Amino acid sequence: MNEVVRYTPLYLQVKDLILKKIVEGRYAPGSVIPSEPILAKTHGTSTSTIRQAINLLVAEGVLSKKQGKGTYIIENKVMLTFLSWIGETPRGSAILSELIDRFEKKNPNISIKVIPTTYASTREDLLRLITNGNAPDVAQIVSPWTTYFASMGAFSPLEEYLSEENLGSRFFDKDLAGGTYNGKIYSVAWGLCPLALIANKGVLKDAGVTLGRAPMTLDQFEALCAAMSRSFAASERYCYGLNVRHDETDFLRIYTFLQAFGGEFVDDSGRIVFDCAENVAGFGWIKKFLESNRIFTGDIYSIRDRFARNEIAFITDGPWIKYILEELTGKDFDQNFEVVLNPTNKNLKSMTWNYNHALAICSQSRNKHFAGSFIDQVTNDVELSDYYFSTVGHLHSNRDRLQDPVFQGDFFRAFLAQLENAKCINAHNPMFEKAMVLAMDAVKKILFEGADIKKELTEKEYYLNMLYYG
Repeated sequence: MNEVVRYTPLYLQVKDLILKKIVEGRYAPGSVIPSEPILAKTHGTSTSTIRQAINLLVAEGVLSKKQGKGTYIIENKVMLTFLSWIGETPRGSAILSELIDRFEKKNPNISIKVIPTTYASTREDLLRLITNGNAPDVAQIVSPWTTYFASMGAFSPLEEYLSEENLGSRFFDKDLAGGTYNGKIYSVAWGLCPLALIANKGVLKDAGVTLGRAPMTLDQFEALCAAMSRSFAASERYCYGLNVRHDETDFLRIYTFLQAFGGEFVDDSGRIVFDCAENVAGFGWIKKFLESNRIFTGDIYSIRDRFARNEIAFITDGPWIKYILEELTGKDFDQNFEVVLNPTNKNLKSMTWNYNHALAICSQSRNKHFAGSFIDQVTNDVELSDYYFSTVGHLHSNRDRLQDPVFQGDFFRAFLAQLENAKCINAHNPMFEKAMVLAMDAVKKILFEGADIKKELTEKEYYLNMLYYG
């Protein structure tokens, strides 16, 4: 069967080109755009095509025709709505407000209205807004959610709305991994976020233990935790904080330990590899680790609070932990904490995966070009992106920009070293979100209900294959 090729009418192409110039500020708000004959000559088309394009922009409220005076750029600001969880803490709210203030000063024709949410409720809030026809123009997500929303038609492909520079070769290859569906880009990383081990310097000092050469082996890490468990036997202190929130993060936050054994969930080709010898070994190590040491189990918010209060020695978290711990302690991250490479299994490399925060344009948006300009600037404009990433802690997805002075401290160097062996989890199948329910159930049964590891992984892989492939 021959492939059906769909063409975009010329007047729509011209309309988008004119709108792009408006978004980029080539035509200032309140100014008169060139006449139809001049635009026709510029774009190599007829005046009737130009007239059709302009009439659409007038109908959309971007342009206004004044009899005898020409066609003007409407001076009213374009209002973009932005769903984000960054403001769920006071410090996060201040960072987001400063970022938006800087953006609006650079773009006087655009106003940003934040739709506040929390990380825990973002998916449900976004689904509700989409279902009610009130989807935001731009949504903050994490990259593994991309396919879930793109497959239901909730997100728009980004190639048309992002600049060539933002999609250029200076960006890490991992930047867009996990943000594609059917070969098209539906989300772009708002900084790279590899997971790493975070150490509390004060707790280690009180326990009389020191970190050896990085990266530690799993045996060395377990020995440190065993020593701290003995030291903390009569206190309310713990060697490690294990996330147990009864959602997908229960699995995703132990994923780095499975990676230490070479285990994974789905390989690069999309094949389910849950029931593999590497995962059996990894789960076996985790189970023994939990049974042999003082481990605090709880939701990530409780873990971070106790960690900040010097009650936990190690946690697994992403680079956003920088501003969170600085808010909880009132001190710079490096004063109390240290980023440590994930433990390895014998001679394997220190592995991790990128839990990238990402930005997407909702398909219901009527301001997609303006939304694309917002994404471009907050991810790559020198002033805006350097401010945001250096404050929050994310790694810049532009290789060149990581050489900027603001990224030269110990915190960023450690996360950059962890990034060297990072990959994005394969979440390209639309059923990935449902698959996480099965993975979470396996964690619960293996680690807390005494299930046989091999039997549980075999059973879950059977159901995962049915879910993915029918």
